[in-house]
Amino acid sequence: MQAKDIMTTSVVSIRPTVSVRHAVSVMMQANVSGLPVVDDDGRVCGMLTEGDLLLRREIRATTRSSRAGEIISEIDLERYICTNGWSVADVMSPDVIVATPDSEVSDIAESLQAHRIKRLPIVEDGRLVGIVSRRDILGIILDAPTTALPREDESVRMAVRTRLRSDLGLTPQKVQVSVKDGQVTLDGQVESELKRKAIRILVESLGAGGYRDRLRVTPLPNTDLS
Repeated sequence: MQAKDIMTTSVVSIRPTVSVRHAVSVMMQANVSGLPVVDDDGRVCGMLTEGDLLLRREIRATTRSSRAGEIISEIDLERYICTNGWSVADVMSPDVIVATPDSEVSDIAESLQAHRIKRLPIVEDGRLVGIVSRRDILGIILDAPTTALPREDESVRMAVRTRLRSDLGLTPQKVQVSVKDGQVTLDGQVESELKRKAIRILVESLGAGGYRDRLRVTPLPNTDLS
């Protein structure tokens, strides 16, 4: 699935030259937590989010004053500008991660997670054409078809064995699968409770009629000779 399949095309954006106060008004009226910032040509030049505004001087009860002669670091100066700047250009994050309409949704999801952001502008020829948010991606979970296992016990057994090998690298020699009346029973040995849990998650995700866990947890011997 690609960005163009799920992106929102009616994107609320803002110009870098407008006031922070106006930008906040737009965000609240549109019920969004972030706005792409675009120039006169429609090219993305920044992002303004709620997080960028949490340290604003309007929110503070008192204004911190610097001691006379105190050396102010670059970080202090950047923070001062973001806290007191009048325009969106002063407050926005200029380093924007973007994607194209043909970008894979899985890649966008990884970017959102890795960079701890909530939305990604979608651009074509540098111009804003849409936006993909976490909520857009979560909708895929609701629309995804559920796994339907076959009814015959032997077919269920083969399906579980195949997924154990492909997903977790577990061969039939290590984990034995048996099925009776739709209930899956697993015997064998694994190295940790975490792997045991992963196996349970795998079987449950297949929608089996029941699950009996007879796995033994035997940690690998410590080979550290230092």
